[in-house]
Amino acid sequence: MYDYKNDPNQLIPETDKYSRYRKTTDGYEFKGRRANHCWRLWHDPVITWDGLVAPCCFDKDAQHRMGDLKKKTFKEIWKSEEYINFRIKILHGRKNIDICANCSEGTKVWER
Repeated sequence: MYDYKNDPNQLIPETDKYSRYRKTTDGYEFKGRRANHCWRLWHDPVITWDGLVAPCCFDKDAQHRMGDLKKKTFKEIWKSEEYINFRIKILHGRKNIDICANCSEGTKVWER
């Protein structure tokens, strides 16, 4: 979901117990608490049809490209400074990374 604050496509369930968001006066917010970690950045990269490497499946449009397999090997991309810095960034605060702020991976508590 690209705009979970406003839900223009009406994808958020109306029944609260099925939704991972709660409605607020400003739109919607995630119900759970997320830790500043994510196993996906170390185990679950995504390679797009055209050879771009994205950090995970939440980067649907490969906006956070870690590299291009037409230019570098996977090993070079995986161990690159850019990828390492992206992993460090999530450890300091996932709310500062757009694809991580809306992700439920690492959720500690779901409110019911």
